[in-house]
Amino acid sequence: MVTEPGEVARGKKNGLDYLFHLYEQCRDFLIQVQNIAKKRGEKCPTK
Repeated sequence: MVTEPGEVARGKKNGLDYLFHLYEQCRDFLIQVQNIAKKRGEKCPTK
């Protein structure tokens, strides 16, 4: 992992990084749910 100069700036950025990380996880989870629903022949939940 690359450490950036200036931990203060990095600390401010971490909040957004964390939100984006959660968003990515939720998106991946929704995609998995859709795939499972397709396999079962059910209608896919959208958004």
